[in-house]
Amino acid sequence: MITLIASIFVFSLVILVHEYGHYKAAKSVGIKVDEFAIGMGPVIYKKEKNDTIYSVRALPIGGFVKMEGEEEDSNSSDSYSSKTVWQRFKVIVAGPLMNFLLAVVIYIIMSAVYGVPGTTIGSIDTNSELYKAGVRIDDKIISVNDNNVYIRDDLVSEITVEEKPYNITFERDGKTLSYDVNQYYRYVIGIYPYDSNDTSTSIIRPSDNKLPAYKVGIREGDKIVKINGIDVESYNHITEIINGLNGEELDVVVERDSKLLNFSIVPQKELEIGFNTKIEKSIVTAFVSSIYKTGYYIKLMFGFIGMLITGKVGSEAVGGPVMVISMIGESAKLGIYPLLNLLAFISVNLGFMNLLPIPALDGSKIVFLIIEKVRGKKIPIEKEGFVHFIGFVLLISLMIFITYKDIVRLF
Repeated sequence: MITLIASIFVFSLVILVHEYGHYKAAKSVGIKVDEFAIGMGPVIYKKEKNDTIYSVRALPIGGFVKMEGEEEDSNSSDSYSSKTVWQRFKVIVAGPLMNFLLAVVIYIIMSAVYGVPGTTIGSIDTNSELYKAGVRIDDKIISVNDNNVYIRDDLVSEITVEEKPYNITFERDGKTLSYDVNQYYRYVIGIYPYDSNDTSTSIIRPSDNKLPAYKVGIREGDKIVKINGIDVESYNHITEIINGLNGEELDVVVERDSKLLNFSIVPQKELEIGFNTKIEKSIVTAFVSSIYKTGYYIKLMFGFIGMLITGKVGSEAVGGPVMVISMIGESAKLGIYPLLNLLAFISVNLGFMNLLPIPALDGSKIVFLIIEKVRGKKIPIEKEGFVHFIGFVLLISLMIFITYKDIVRLF
């Protein structure tokens, strides 16, 4: 039940905000809105006010704003087709922009309530290059390579942008200090303690099925007994041994169901940050972190589309409504913070996807407006409508295919 309620809430909110953007922009340029609908399929509620029908439909998987003259020729002065290219562009782009704005607002609320990891060092790995250079707890990082940083996310982004030494500037006791720091690498096999808060245990679980431990066959609940003949005492001891061997192949003995199993594992070298920062609550950090996270997810979307095009990721990385509902359910069980974080991500995702130049989406309508502006006259509405119809059919077909793959993946 919690999954159903949370899913309806998330889908309805991101769609409502998106369609409200179109609706408000249409009204602002004098376009008559015939219907403002949330959801698809049969109408379960409707109300007419000021010549506009406001409706809620049975399936919370979409929505629409039906504008006068959008899909047919109309000579009316309050029709979509009678407006300038700029006015129509404003109407089309308003939906995705509202989704981005929703994400920013959600992140601001989350930051105000829960705080944001700032740039003041809260804990630091004494083996890290940052510690060796001279950075200590309570130092406040100001900039990296002369680029100002305000929250942990952009601090980390600046440090990891290139695998080479970086310059870090920070404040300590009212003084400004600057150090050159080498990148910090550690060897990992991809495991966590079975209980994430208990590093005294040697019972582990794989952290990622793409990392060495899982690939060779180590599974959740396995207890590491020895590594290269060394008796293991705790999770911290495991990490010390792995890093002390500098990437050498490991002979790992684990206990599973009272049996001893041997695995050969080659550790993977990974760039590490080596510190955590203190939580801050301020207007500046709330605003900066909200803009940063929204921009980060938009950048992530561009990268994902690029990997799809180049074949670096396959169709198995694409999820549909079933996967999204599953993610919403899991987030809702974990609490309000994970649910709000996922809500913001889905809102960014919806806004971004709608701006892609795919027929039937907002992005393709923007392309038609650009073509109209360049050629100096409108493309016949029936031709544009046909392109959008074909795109809609293809999108529905793709959605059915993805939904099928989601269901297969679940079972």
